[in-house]
Amino acid sequence: TGSGKTLAFLLPAMIHINAQPYLQRGDGPIVLVVAPTRELAMQIKQECDKFGASSEIKNTVVYGGVPKHTQTRDLRNGVEIV
Repeated sequence: TGSGKTLAFLLPAMIHINAQPYLQRGDGPIVLVVAPTRELAMQIKQECDKFGASSEIKNTVVYGGVPKHTQTRDLRNGVEIV
């Protein structure tokens, strides 16, 4: 997929996130993105990293088959986008 298609749904989500108060530890997420494959989920995360960096929007990706320590830590610390 290209950045344009991903940005088509991420941009409105990021605008909504920027209108919310900052997350506190344990809050969130504000946006949930569901993808049919691990590869697509990872691509979406890369786009979230790229386009959310200037607004300091935190995100993580959650999928099976890997140790869950990093995923759990990110969720506990608070992320706006999963």
